[in-house]
Amino acid sequence: MKNPILYTILLFSLCTVAQETIPNKTEMCETLMEISKNDQIYRNGAILKDGKFGRKSVYPKKIKDSVWVLQRKLDDSNTKKLIELTKKYGWLSDERVNCPKLDIWLIFRHSDKQHYQEILALIEKEHTAKRLNDFQYKLIKDHVTGKY
Repeated sequence: MKNPILYTILLFSLCTVAQETIPNKTEMCETLMEISKNDQIYRNGAILKDGKFGRKSVYPKKIKDSVWVLQRKLDDSNTKKLIELTKKYGWLSDERVNCPKLDIWLIFRHSDKQHYQEILALIEKEHTAKRLNDFQYKLIKDHVTGKY
């Protein structure tokens, strides 16, 4: 190996761009919109939205807790789907998918602790590759590192 610096730069370049091309952006947009819709399905419902973010709600705790169980199941499913898609295609920003006002970063903000290490590794890679902007990166990182 005559030039280790050149080899390192080439290897890094291949690692950061070696994502599959998004084959059908319309279909991907629909998938991501469905994930986003599921993320808010119970959060925007009357029971969890009652009061300020569900605080001081008129609904009994048992009812609120049962609705949170349902939302957390969706959150887990959404997180797993987004991790899988991000590994395959890289960060799926509004611009890359041509899907405005998507706010897909909220999925990782609503993720459970069991996914934090995997999400952290993914967002570090995607931020370094310039596919995840600084704002979204910091919001997700604050969540998964407990700084929120």
